[in-house]
Amino acid sequence: MRKLILAGATAAAALLSANAASAATQVLFSDFENDGTINQGMGSWGVYGAADGWTTLAGPGIEIQNHAAGNPAPTGGTNFVELDSHANSSMFYTLGSTGSFDLSFLYSPRPNVGSTSNVIDVFLDATLLGTYTANGGGGTSWSTANSNFYGTAGQKLIFAAGGSSDSLGGYVDNITLSAVPEPATWAMMIMGFGLAGSALRRRREVLAYA
Repeated sequence: MRKLILAGATAAAALLSANAASAATQVLFSDFENDGTINQGMGSWGVYGAADGWTTLAGPGIEIQNHAAGNPAPTGGTNFVELDSHANSSMFYTLGSTGSFDLSFLYSPRPNVGSTSNVIDVFLDATLLGTYTANGGGGTSWSTANSNFYGTAGQKLIFAAGGSSDSLGGYVDNITLSAVPEPATWAMMIMGFGLAGSALRRRREVLAYA
C-alpha cells in the first residue's frame, strides 16, 4: 500500500503542470460581436456603458469599432474595443470565484498613432498585471498578450487606456479568462486514485486467499 501511495505522489508531481494547463476552465470570452446591445455596422463606431461582460469603470465608455480605423484581427470577428474613446476610459469584469487564472487577449496599436497614446494597462483592482503599447504603423498589427494571476471573488479585472487622453488609443479583442486548478487539488486527486487502486488490490488479494 505504501508503495502505491508513493507512486501516486510521484505521478502527481510529474503530471501537475501539463494537467493544470489542459484542465483550465474558461469563465469568460469576450469578442464584442453581439451581446444583445452591440450593433455596430461596417465602418462605424459607438461608445457603450457596458459590452459583452464588461462595464465602464471610468471615462466616457467602451468604444466598439467595426473597420472604422483599422482592421480586426483575422480571428477577431468584425468588432474590437478602443478604450480611449472621447477620452481615456476603463472597463472591468468582476471575478466570480477565487483561484488562479490565465488571461489572454488580442492587442494592436492604433494605426499611425505613437506608443504614448496606444497604452493599455491591465489591473487586478489596484495591482498592475501588465502594460501594453507600441507605435502604430500603416495598419493594425495584432498580437496575443498573456497574463497569469491569483484573484479572489469580488475583485475587479480592469482594462484601462493609459498615456495620452486624446481619443486615439490601443485596441483590444477576444479577451479570454480561464480558471486553473491549484497544484494541490491535482495532487489530492491523483493521490486519491492511488488509494482507490490500493484498496481494490487488497480486496482482490483477500478474495483470492479466501
